[in-house]
This record gives sequence, C-alpha cells and structure tokens, in this order.
Amino acid sequence: MKKTAPWAHSLQEWMVNAGAELHWESGALPITITHKQKPFASCYITSPKIAWFDYAADELQGHFFLKALLKIFSHLANSIGMSDNAIVGNFPISTNVWRTVDDVALFQTCQSFKHQRLSSFIFVRNLLMYKHQQLILDLKKIGFVTLPARVVYEFDLRMGMKVKPSHLTRDLSALKKSKLKVSSMDLIDDLQAERLQSLYELIYIKKHSVYNANYTPAFFKDMINTKWMSCLNLINEEGEIVAFALLHQIGDTLTVPALGYFESETKAGIYRLLFASIYQYTLEHQLLLNYSSGAGDFKRKRGAQSRLEYTAVKAPASFLNWKSRLLGWIGQKTEHLTHDDLIRLGA
Repeated sequence: MKKTAPWAHSLQEWMVNAGAELHWESGALPITITHKQKPFASCYITSPKIAWFDYAADELQGHFFLKALLKIFSHLANSIGMSDNAIVGNFPISTNVWRTVDDVALFQTCQSFKHQRLSSFIFVRNLLMYKHQQLILDLKKIGFVTLPARVVYEFDLRMGMKVKPSHLTRDLSALKKSKLKVSSMDLIDDLQAERLQSLYELIYIKKHSVYNANYTPAFFKDMINTKWMSCLNLINEEGEIVAFALLHQIGDTLTVPALGYFESETKAGIYRLLFASIYQYTLEHQLLLNYSSGAGDFKRKRGAQSRLEYTAVKAPASFLNWKSRLLGWIGQKTEHLTHDDLIRLGA
C-alpha cells in the first residue's frame, strides 16, 4: 500500500515556476490555487491560460500568424483575470487520473468553489469524454464550459499486446541489444535526486519549453521515497543513470509525470529505448498507459490511441455576466474540434 506523500511541503519547494499553492480538500482532493499577485505562475500545469496560449505558441512550428494570435489571446486572458484561478483535482503533474468515486468529490468541490471564489476562474483539467462524460454533463449544469485542451496518447495493454507495430518491434529489439540495464528505484538519496532533476531539465526545460513544470530535486526525492511514485531507470556500464521515467499508477492506469535522458548516450536513440522500457513495464503489469501529450507522430507509429482531452472552466461573476457569455461563445466555436484537427496542427 502506498504511503501518504508529504503534503506539508510548499508547492514552491517542488516546482520553481508554480506560482500557486497546493491545497487538499477534505484531505484527499488536490487543488492548485493561483493569484493575481506575484509570483505569477509560469507553468501550464498551474495555469490553463499558459497551456492554451503561451505553451501552444511555443510548440507551434511555423504558423507565424497563429503564434502571434495566441500571444495576443494570452494578454487578453490575463486582462480578464484568468491568472487568478483554482484548479480542482490538480496535483502538480501533467496528467491527473481519478478513480470513478473521485468524480463525485470533484463535482461537489466545484459546486462549493463557485460560491466561495466568486472572483476566480475555476478549472478541471484532464477530462476525457469516454471516461468523464457524466462529470462533464454535471459540470455544464452548474455553469462550466468544456474546452478542448490537448491530444493525449493511450496504450491499452490491460489485455496484453494485440498488435506490435514495426517501430515498436525495433525499439524493443534495440533495448534488448543495448548494453543498458533496466532497473527500478523506490528509495533515492540527495545525489540521485539531483541526477534525476538534471536529466529532466535537459529535456523538459532546455529542449522543449520553459512553460513545463520546473521540478526541484526535492520533488523527485519526495515522490519516490514516499512510494507515491516509482522510478524506472536505464543504467550504463559505468553504473550511471542515463535515462529515467517517473511512474505514477492510479488503479489500472499508469502515467509518466516526468522523464529525462542524455540524447547522445546511444546510437539507437535513448528516448526510443526509454519508451521501450516503459512499454515493457506496462505490458508486464497489464496496465493502461496514458502517455500524455507531445511527440504525437512517435506515439502513433507505436500503436497509441489518440484522445482529445478537455478542460472545464467556470468564469467568475462579471458585469452582465459577460465573462461567462464569452466562454460560452468560445465553447460553441470549438465544440466540433476533434483530435485529428489538433494533430494537423502538430499535436
């Protein structure tokens, strides 16, 4: 049984760019709360405004005018107070997974918060239509609007492997032939935590985007040493960790909140080998892997199912209810968007 993680920590000790506080509703439901006052959130996990506009603009290749438009929308979102928000059910990781019984707590908290936080936007991230249809309908009844957020990729190995795509076959073969050892850790020291943080930073912050969560060594140490998460490693012949994946399991669903690696470690491509080890772990434990967003082409070629993920949002009170009306209009304009539409933009 997993122990309780050290919730007494300030979120700033785990995430440099959080700009938010982590609260726990009834001791079980995580909520991140940001404020207009500094320090501002500069991470998409604690700021849907950044996820929709700043991060999206950062990720677009080409599309100059669309990038510029997203930046304009980002400034407009700030001006209407979207940086003052509460995100219900939001542990500070990319993909939150809830048990079915958690849906009731999520709805009840949202219902309570809409009366308690009249000046704040209220969000619920990581909603999938096939999993959370009833919750989405219930949230809409109390004034929430559901907006497309991103495309995530799932590998359902709960019944074993049905088809092995050729790209995956090559990855698994390359891992087997490599001189890297696959191992797991459930207890780490300060030096190992710093190693994981440095590998993570190389990929998520320096290579991809400063809007990703900028985790500290304390985050990795706390998540692993409390058994809240586990860590899968690739070790070279010198005994060094050259790649890792942080694994978080809720029920039969596995997510990978963080990973990192040295890109020049092997000719076969270290990311391919790391994914192969994650895939093997998922298969051995017969789990559903929600492999989050990004690297869509890579994941689709290895058999992933694409899913359109939504974020539900409730606007605060405003003159003539104009903020809610604006969200409703945006909801109507985006309700027919599909995962294929976002994939065409590079998701």
